Amino acid sequence: TLPPLPEPRIGRRRLATLSPIWLVPLIAALVASWIAWRTLAEQGPTISITFKSAEGIAAGKTRIKHKEVDIGLVTAVKVDVGSLYSRVTITAEMSRAVEDHLTEGTRFWVVRPRLSLKEVSGLSTLVSGTYIEMEPGSGPEHHTFTGMDTPPVIRADQAGARFLLTTESLGSLTQGAPVYYRDIPVGEVMGYNLTDDKQGVSVHIFVQAPHHLMVHKESRFWQVGGVDLSLTAEGFAVHTNSLQKLVQGGVAFETPEAANGEPPAADGASFRLFPDRKSIDEGSYTRKIPYVLFFDGSVRGLKTGAPVEFRGIRIGSVTDIRMEYDSVNGTFRIPVLVQIEPERVTEIKHLDEAPEESPYSLLDQLVAKGLRARLQMGSILTGQLFVELDLHPEAPRVHLGKKGPIPELPTIGTPLDEITSSVNDFLKRLRALPLESIGKELEATVAGANKTINSPEVLQTVIALKESLLSLQKALNRLDTETLPATSTSLRETSEAAREAMIQAQQTLKSVEGAIRPDSPLHYGLVEATNELAASARAIRALVEALERQPESLLFGKGATVDPGRSPP
Repeated sequence: TLPPLPEPRIGRRRLATLSPIWLVPLIAALVASWIAWRTLAEQGPTISITFKSAEGIAAGKTRIKHKEVDIGLVTAVKVDVGSLYSRVTITAEMSRAVEDHLTEGTRFWVVRPRLSLKEVSGLSTLVSGTYIEMEPGSGPEHHTFTGMDTPPVIRADQAGARFLLTTESLGSLTQGAPVYYRDIPVGEVMGYNLTDDKQGVSVHIFVQAPHHLMVHKESRFWQVGGVDLSLTAEGFAVHTNSLQKLVQGGVAFETPEAANGEPPAADGASFRLFPDRKSIDEGSYTRKIPYVLFFDGSVRGLKTGAPVEFRGIRIGSVTDIRMEYDSVNGTFRIPVLVQIEPERVTEIKHLDEAPEESPYSLLDQLVAKGLRARLQMGSILTGQLFVELDLHPEAPRVHLGKKGPIPELPTIGTPLDEITSSVNDFLKRLRALPLESIGKELEATVAGANKTINSPEVLQTVIALKESLLSLQKALNRLDTETLPATSTSLRETSEAAREAMIQAQQTLKSVEGAIRPDSPLHYGLVEATNELAASARAIRALVEALERQPESLLFGKGATVDPGRSPP
């Protein structure tokens, strides 16, 4: 038999005690919860930035900085499908500290090594790597941005003023080109774009403080750079700028002294940008009167912008050159549009003159006095033409033509055109002459003259004339050797006797002058006789001198010229 089983004892169950080992996971859970809460508390918003390219940007590596301080991290990079794969979208987690600065005006751009004419930037990224720079802005809260392709020229925190310049063409200007005041860089070109009407270029510039206070509403801006080559009376003149201005270009401005007392221009004010310094003086003449000139000949060498001068002084310019065809007459004419700037001419006003009624009245008066326009060559080297205005009183009297909307200024041909026209008229008249019949008559006349000259009668006449000249030569030789010396001696003696008689008469007159009264008839007769005697003596003296010079005048008369030594032909 089996032994009896022991009796069970029934008592109360004791509760299990908590082991200290369970404190470890509990503490770990608390720490993890605290870290998670802290991470969530410090985590900033998530933003997206769109760029054209993600070159140098890597998820989990590329940082977002502001003034070299990390404020975010790129977490994802993907291609933007909505833009047809033309852009990339970057997702970044930002620090909560900059949450209030993520506004609509905030700007982002990629900082990488850049080489430009102005400077070399971003070299530090060769070691640290490419990063994204953020510049806080203003406006409502925003989490989606479009990144800039290039760094901004002017930072938002930089003091100064922005201005808008309008020009016809950009020229050599580039973004970042300097703005000069008295050759000192005081700002930069921020950018440019076409105007709303697509007829010009708007250039945005920034002038740093305190130099922006030098910009007034009367300030004038112009482009600098390039080489200015001009021909003056002293020769060729070359003006160059610095190497930076030559390569990069720039904008310069000046303010007239009269405007310094006025308040500075407001931020965003608009100005005209002139192509160079010389154009500022040209643009100061705001009043322009249009005229049209008609030329029948060639205008080769005349360009738009060519000057219109009056006696060497520029008073306008050529604005357009066209061609018109008259199908009825089958002729061409060339209308040339010009603009006259009356402010270049100062008219002297008199008190008795009436005030000017019309801007065309002065020129109409000059046209009535012979004012005409014609083309002249400005340079032999380039062949460029210009329009010359001058007074031609011999021109027919006309007035300004006012048939169309633009008054017509009368023109005349150039001196070369006048010479060509005269030569053409002469050739036309020459072709109209009966040259063939004139040639035949001339040939007959020459033949008749040749027959007459070679006839025996003409030969006998020449022989008889030769004998007559030989006889005359012999007579003149006898006259020189025999007759003329004796005659000359006799006349000389007579002249001396007359002179002595005159002297004696004067002495006698002086001796009796005291006895004869001045008002008596005898005194008057003696005076007349003395005068006639003096005149006779002078005449005889002149005769003797003339015979000494030309003894042959006794035979041939006064003024005859015969060379006794020359043999007859």
